[in-house]
Amino acid sequence: MNNGFYDILVAKEYETKQNGTPEKKTAWNRVGRAWASKSGGSLSFELYMLPSQRYVIQLQNNETKTHE
Repeated sequence: MNNGFYDILVAKEYETKQNGTPEKKTAWNRVGRAWASKSGGSLSFELYMLPSQRYVIQLQNNETKTHE
């Protein structure tokens, strides 16, 4: 199923002890989502920084082509 956006995840590594033996684990947290514009010229990120606050960041491809 294609819903048009991608989840943004961050990983936090930590260590626990299982029967006295250290065991490394990773916790994955969803911190936002990203999607491409219909034209494909930009990428937008919606970040969930704090409860009830969301930030949207848009990156545009400003690459200019020069012909010599």
